[in-house]
Amino acid sequence: MDIASTTTIFTTMDRPVARRRVSRPMLIGGIVSVAILSAVAWMKLNPAERTFRVDASRITISTVSTAPFHDFIPLRGRVLPLVSIVLDAVQGGRVEEVLAEPGQHVVAGQRLIRLSDPQLELDAIARETQVIAQMNSQHSLQLSFELTQTNDERAVAAAQYNVVRLGREVARRRPLAEIGFTSREKLDQSADEFNYEQRLVEISTKALARDAAVIKQSSDLIQKTAARLDANLAAAKAQLDTLTVRAPADGVLTALDAHVGEQKTRGQHFGQIDRDAGFKVTIQVDEFYLARVKPGQHVDATIDGVPSILTVTKVYPQVKDGKFEIDLAWEGAAPADLRRGQAVQGKLELGEDAATTVLPAGPFLEASGGAWVFVVDSDGSTAIRRPVKLGRRTTQSVEVLGGLQPGDRVITSDYTGLDRIDRLVF
Repeated sequence: MDIASTTTIFTTMDRPVARRRVSRPMLIGGIVSVAILSAVAWMKLNPAERTFRVDASRITISTVSTAPFHDFIPLRGRVLPLVSIVLDAVQGGRVEEVLAEPGQHVVAGQRLIRLSDPQLELDAIARETQVIAQMNSQHSLQLSFELTQTNDERAVAAAQYNVVRLGREVARRRPLAEIGFTSREKLDQSADEFNYEQRLVEISTKALARDAAVIKQSSDLIQKTAARLDANLAAAKAQLDTLTVRAPADGVLTALDAHVGEQKTRGQHFGQIDRDAGFKVTIQVDEFYLARVKPGQHVDATIDGVPSILTVTKVYPQVKDGKFEIDLAWEGAAPADLRRGQAVQGKLELGEDAATTVLPAGPFLEASGGAWVFVVDSDGSTAIRRPVKLGRRTTQSVEVLGGLQPGDRVITSDYTGLDRIDRLVF
């Protein structure tokens, strides 16, 4: 193949490929895509600030300051008796008599209410009759045992008497028979009777021992059964006695809900007795202070304008409706004119006063939990959300541990519905 033909082949088979250029629409589309991706990334890394407009007249603004922090809890409670006894109906029935009144001092065993229940009375009488019949049957059986034992003893005694009598008779007749003054037949007859009576003594003695063992075993069983029957009889009588409600202890009958003709059901509460054992003060405290309130702490209290010093005696850890309960007692003698239900106001000191950064307390704590607040800017037109760290609290102020400085103005009104808001505009 010559050079000319080779050139022809390359000319006809291979062609140079032209380089493609980026068109203007493609370039614009790429730039737009990059811009959109950048915007999305920026929004994720820097989310938009959420703003909410509020009426300035409906918010409360307080200033952070440096002041002594009074670490105390204001308390409000009531006077209650140390021991109270609840009166419940042991048996249901119709109220026939009301024998006491609320406010009356009662003694243990005093009758308070008399109920009636015909069906219960009939059942108790039938049960009592059945128990008495069983007791009479046992008494009859006991008498039968005693009669049997008496007869056995009598049989042994009779046989022993005959043995003695016949023994003497045989002893007298034997020498007479030997010399012919009496017949041999009568001597043999007396000897046979003597042997017979000796046998009867053995039989009677064994029968007496055997019957005595049976009687003892039966008597022990009867005694045990008699004890149960006595208990059943006492229970039958006690069941009727429960229709009469009595005071279980001395005290003041503070409540009695019963009227003649009214129907009471078993277990129904109808009264209360306060024992003559003194009084205590019961107070509900916010659950926030559960870890800080302990027995032995002192409380300055006022009852009807008279100051008193009390001590925390018991802390109940159960929390209900956001509160727990504590009991207080007087350090000295309790006032003489205390009454159930008297109002008590006091102050429980949790620590000594110390200068620190404080913020007035407010409703904002409930929604934010003290983790963040809205701080008003310098021109007073907006408020920015800011994380903070708060410490001890009272009903008047909150200790600031971080995030705020003295002079900062903070919104302390309610934050409900603002947990996702970053800026407030007035």
